Amino acid sequence: MFWNWGKKKVNRERILALDLLRGAFLLEIISFHIIWSPSLFIFIGGGSRLPASAAEGFFAISGLLVGYLYGPKVLKETKKIFKKIWKRALLLYGLTVFFTFFYTAWAALEPNSAHGATMWMGDPLTFVRKTLTLRYTFGWADFLARYAIFMLAAPFAVWLIAKGKAWVVALASAAVWFFFRHTDIFLPYSAWQVIFMYSIILGYYLPHLESWFRDISKLQRRWIAGTICVSAFVTYVISMISLVVLPIMHPEGTTIGSFAGEVMTYFDKDHVDPARIAIGVLWFAALYMAFRRYEKQISRYTLGILEVFGRQSLLVYCSHAVILFALDMYFRPPAGHSKIANTVVTLAVMAIIYYIAYYRAHITRFGQKILSNKSTTQVP
Repeated sequence: MFWNWGKKKVNRERILALDLLRGAFLLEIISFHIIWSPSLFIFIGGGSRLPASAAEGFFAISGLLVGYLYGPKVLKETKKIFKKIWKRALLLYGLTVFFTFFYTAWAALEPNSAHGATMWMGDPLTFVRKTLTLRYTFGWADFLARYAIFMLAAPFAVWLIAKGKAWVVALASAAVWFFFRHTDIFLPYSAWQVIFMYSIILGYYLPHLESWFRDISKLQRRWIAGTICVSAFVTYVISMISLVVLPIMHPEGTTIGSFAGEVMTYFDKDHVDPARIAIGVLWFAALYMAFRRYEKQISRYTLGILEVFGRQSLLVYCSHAVILFALDMYFRPPAGHSKIANTVVTLAVMAIIYYIAYYRAHITRFGQKILSNKSTTQVP
C-alpha cells in the first residue's frame, strides 16, 4: 500500500533537480513581476497568462522539501523538528509584517507614488491590526504571508504523515480547499494550502516513489515518462500559442482575447481551480522528470546560476521584491517600450539578484568553515 511506503528506510540525499527547478521558477517569477514587461521571457514561461504558473511550482517545491527533509526525523526528534519549522514560520511572519510596514511607509512618503492607488487608505489602527494578522500585505509580501501560515501547520502534517496518517492530511486539506476556497475571509490560504500540503505528502514519499519507478521494467518507465512528458509538451504548446502568442500578435483581436479569457475562467489562480491543479501536476511532473534525469547537465550549462537562485530562495525573493518595488517607484518604462528593452532591464535585475545571492552563499560557507575549523581545534 502507498501509505506503508514510509516504513521502508531509504537514503535521502540532497536533490539537485529541486534546487534547479526552484531557481528556474524564481527567474520566471521575477520576469513577470517586474513592471518592465512583457519581455522575451514571456515566450518561455508565459508570464501569468498560462493555466499554471511558476508560483504554484515554487510553493510545491517548498512543501515537498518540508516532507522530504523533516518527515524521517519528526518521530524521533519531534520537539526539535516542531521548533525548527516554527522558527522558520516566525521568520516568515516577521518578514511579512516588516515588508508591509516598510513598503507602505515608502509609498506614503512619495507624493507621486505609482503605488498610491493600491496602498492602504483606511484608518491606522485597522491597518496595523490587519497587517499583524496577515489579512493585509503590500509590495510582494503576500507569498511570505502564505508561507508563514502554512509553515505554522506543517509540523502537524509532517508528524501525521510519518505516523502513517497521510490520508488524514490529504482529506483535511482537500476538505478545506473544497469548502472554503471561495470564502473571502479564508482566502488565499484556504485555496493555496492544498498545493503545499499535498506537496508535503509527496516529499515524504518521494524517495519511495523514485525507488518504485527504478524497479519497474524499462518499457514501463518509458511508457509512463513518455505519456507524461508528451502530454505536458502538447498542452504547453497549445497554451502558449492560444494564450500568449496569438494575443500578442493580434492585440486587437476580440475573438482571440475573449477566447483566452473564457478558457482561463476554468483555471482560476486565486481559488486554485481543479483544472489548474490538474495541468499544474502534469507540468510539474514532466519538469521534475526532465530536471532529475539531466540535473548535472542543466547545472553545468546554466553555470550554476539556477542552483544559486534555488538554494538562496528566501533571499532571492526578498531581494527581488525590494528591487522591483524601487523600479515601480523610480524607473518605470517609457511609453512605447519594446520587449527588447524590457528583456535587457529584466536581465540586469536578475544579474543584481544573482550576485547578492552568490556572495551571500560564499560568505555563509566561509563563516561555516571558520566555525568548523575552530570546533575541530578544540577537540582534545
